[in-house]
Amino acid sequence: MPLRLPTWAERLLRFQGIRYIVVAGSTSVFYLGLVALGLWSGLFYFFAILAAQAITIVCAFPLYRKFIFQSQGKLLTDFVRFLSVWITGLIAGLVVTPLLVELLGWPPFEAQVVAVVAVSIGSFAGHRWFSFRTKPEVTGDPNQSPAESESL
Repeated sequence: MPLRLPTWAERLLRFQGIRYIVVAGSTSVFYLGLVALGLWSGLFYFFAILAAQAITIVCAFPLYRKFIFQSQGKLLTDFVRFLSVWITGLIAGLVVTPLLVELLGWPPFEAQVVAVVAVSIGSFAGHRWFSFRTKPEVTGDPNQSPAESESL
């Protein structure tokens, strides 16, 4: 007999924002664990971040695509868009973390936690409206403007 979620959990997971919190939160914990492992093994924080990002991207894309956003788009198109949003967040993290570490004296791991939280908020919007967006279905007369079709 397959494992089944309680009814309340099934209802909650119907909401994309809840699915994002579950998956992005789990992905972030996994990512931060990899960063911590890299730091613990003696990697310079910048390289620990890059290694953790490379591993996490491979795990995150299929989860974001199928579970959170339930995309029906082309795989390669979705992946390229996903990478563009992810890399934007990566760059932001690679700017914020050194600022916090080098200028303010924060420990690298704590700085990375702050960067992850800050990037996560914008990341949801980027993935929702860019990475996995779907084109609206055209209904009615294609020669009619959207304003005209709304007034009917």
